[in-house]
Amino acid sequence: MKTRLFLLLPVLVLSGCTSSGASSSKEESKKSGSVETTMKLSIDGKELKVAWENNGSVNAIKEALPITINMNEFGGFEQTGPMGFSVTRSDTQMDVVPGDIVLYGGDAISVFYNESAWTYTRLGHIDLSQEELIGLLKKPSVTFTLKGE
Repeated sequence: MKTRLFLLLPVLVLSGCTSSGASSSKEESKKSGSVETTMKLSIDGKELKVAWENNGSVNAIKEALPITINMNEFGGFEQTGPMGFSVTRSDTQMDVVPGDIVLYGGDAISVFYNESAWTYTRLGHIDLSQEELIGLLKKPSVTFTLKGE
């Protein structure tokens, strides 16, 4: 019996740590003023459906809403523009696909209508076909607007 209890004790201790850690992180999130607002994106006035990432960069951008960025076409694959401020970032080398929204350099946002690869922080993905994205983004400039719901 002692051997069984001895083997079971670490399991009980670890399972207790897991649930108390989850509650305290929820409490810390409330204390730190995390933003629960979801963002709405429009490009040149067209509202778009976006699946946003859950990361520090997106949370920091949410705190700064509303944001309007005058973007310019770059390289035949993206629209990009400065936010006018920097946010936290967690850049990694990645392949981007049409519809990806990324943070570049901590202070600029890029939206892709063709594939590319570089070091970015992923922010979200627009739910449109590549043809629709090309029609929306393949022009000299666009106005990118983020608002809270």
